[in-house]
Amino acid sequence: MSEFTELEMANAFEGMLSASLVKGLPNFDVLYREVACQQGIPDFIGLLSDSLIRNYSFANLTATESCSVILSILKRNSGRKKRYIKEKTSLSDATLNRALRELLMNGLVIEKDGLYFLAVNDDPNKNNIWAFELKLSNWKRALFQALQYKAFANYVAVVLPYEKERVLQQNLSTFISLNVGVLLFDPKGKKTKWLRRPKKEPSISKWQTLFMLAKISNQYSKENKIPKLECYPDPID
Repeated sequence: MSEFTELEMANAFEGMLSASLVKGLPNFDVLYREVACQQGIPDFIGLLSDSLIRNYSFANLTATESCSVILSILKRNSGRKKRYIKEKTSLSDATLNRALRELLMNGLVIEKDGLYFLAVNDDPNKNNIWAFELKLSNWKRALFQALQYKAFANYVAVVLPYEKERVLQQNLSTFISLNVGVLLFDPKGKKTKWLRRPKKEPSISKWQTLFMLAKISNQYSKENKIPKLECYPDPID
């Protein structure tokens, strides 16, 4: 039995992430907690830069899902007709027209001679998006959930207490074959230890990556944003 709850563990890990005190992790410019994505709700999402959120700002869009799926199939240098977009997205005429109107008004899409072009230069698949899943004991469940996050993240990792090191070492080959990171964390002692650091890979779905960015750029997920800390917070009592 752990000496701390999962909530205490998450709060302590948040403090270390926001203060950039986890060895082997980059200095995240943007951190979010528990963002509801198409594939699950990761405990934490980290971005090295806020450029993706600024470039793909959904703050003024209401059709989050339809806008993100449209953006995922558009290109900067190759225009798409509305008929093509409808065939690829299966959106109704009304939904498609509304989403395109919002995208045009917010400068995310350009229309020329009946063709629609992506106005954003930043490719989300070339960035460094991290997703973390924390668990006290159920490593199999943590692994399953982390695999879902590959839909939108470039790196995924599970975080479990030090007391689970033995069972994790015994099953480390599974994490390696699936390219999922394994990080041990001691909330009381503020210690971390990598058993296996994940390697970068493209997200599986550009649409789901854009949907995630949409969620963290609107008002709902601004409530989940983690402020950057100058130093580590007080330890858990």
